[in-house]
Amino acid sequence: MSSPPDRSALQVPGPSGLTLALTLRDFARGPIPMIEGLQERFGDVSRFRFAGNTMWQFGDPELIEVVMLRKAGDFIKDQITHELDDLVGQGLLTSDGELWRRQRKLAAPTLQRRHIQAYAEAMVRLTRAMIETWGDQADRKFHHDSMELTLRIVVKTLFNLEMEHEIDRIGRAVEDGMDAFHERVHTMWRFIKTYVDPPLQPVHERAVETLDDVLGDLIRERQRDQSPGDDLLLRLIQARDDEGHAMSDRQLRDEAMTIFLAGHETTALAITYALYLLANHPGAQQRVHDELDHRGGALGANAANDLPYLKGVAQEALRLYPPAWIVGREAAVDVKVGPWHVEKGDQVMIPTFVVHRNERFFDDPLRFMPSRWLDGLEKRLPRFAYLPFGGGPRVCIGNHFAMMELVLVLATILERYRVEDLSESVVGLDPSVTLRPKGDVPLRFVRRW
Repeated sequence: MSSPPDRSALQVPGPSGLTLALTLRDFARGPIPMIEGLQERFGDVSRFRFAGNTMWQFGDPELIEVVMLRKAGDFIKDQITHELDDLVGQGLLTSDGELWRRQRKLAAPTLQRRHIQAYAEAMVRLTRAMIETWGDQADRKFHHDSMELTLRIVVKTLFNLEMEHEIDRIGRAVEDGMDAFHERVHTMWRFIKTYVDPPLQPVHERAVETLDDVLGDLIRERQRDQSPGDDLLLRLIQARDDEGHAMSDRQLRDEAMTIFLAGHETTALAITYALYLLANHPGAQQRVHDELDHRGGALGANAANDLPYLKGVAQEALRLYPPAWIVGREAAVDVKVGPWHVEKGDQVMIPTFVVHRNERFFDDPLRFMPSRWLDGLEKRLPRFAYLPFGGGPRVCIGNHFAMMELVLVLATILERYRVEDLSESVVGLDPSVTLRPKGDVPLRFVRRW
């Protein structure tokens, strides 16, 4: 005898009729209005059919925990993530199953706290080199600056190279390559299935080829010369699984590309949004300056602990403007998420941007308030109410690296400069693979001493 149908699947709130029309109107305005509209109209759970897919949105931390932790093995990466396959291959960001488990076990130790502390000096030094050119006052298109800075930092830490002669070529290739995939996601927003997969344009194909050439040369050179060093690439080359096997050349390329890109744009975005927020909140900025002025000793790997208010600024910027603004999964099997029956192939959206702005978890959620993090808020929050780096077994392995870099770059800039906002309106958002600003972010830096 067959089991009775799961009636809970028929009771899921979600758009239909007029509310579906409103949801599609929101979608036409952009993905953030859509996910905000779903949360506003239907609460923490919604489901709807569109373009051949069943779409779910889960905004409840308990349900998010089921998807990302307790039943993580029942979900795989979603369709939109696989739009990055042409660029990052089968690295940790896009792979699933046994390949992902093996690669995670090999790669994760390279970014443990004890290894990344050696990179603090380079982060500070490269940031100081950038601001040395600013003089007493500088008007900057700062997102461009932060992208170039984090590129230099990731090249140094991943390859132990300064590569001044290559930085422009690599920078253009990275920018063109990421633009290609932002463009593809804009075209499809492939949390929703479409039937045309736009091909890469020639400029974007050349960008991928350039990055492949550069990474290939660097990997081969490091394989030949394995002299001691602190670079991440050497640790990846020397990593061995339980059977003593190393990564293949292709796996090395894919993991290096994943670290290269994931450690570049996302951190640059966080730095940009943090400075933009401080420029618009002079009281908070003054408190950062006071904390820096009373700090003793040089900036180092423990800056996040030594500068609690500045760390709160970083956490608050990641709350309001999470670079990974949404997390996508696809059900690999039929699975229960709380009382809801999610069928194999259903697309699941975890709207980090919306969860981070939920008044159930954060007082006055739209307000920039770094001090909220100073009294143990993170420990009191539901486990998946704050997830700037994801969560569960697929949490970003570079989270400690990213937080150290974010605090050190902010501290290095703000100990010397005051920042002012030159934009004429609130920064617009351009969500795609990451939460980019719409256009650049014009900021003025005025020397403090």
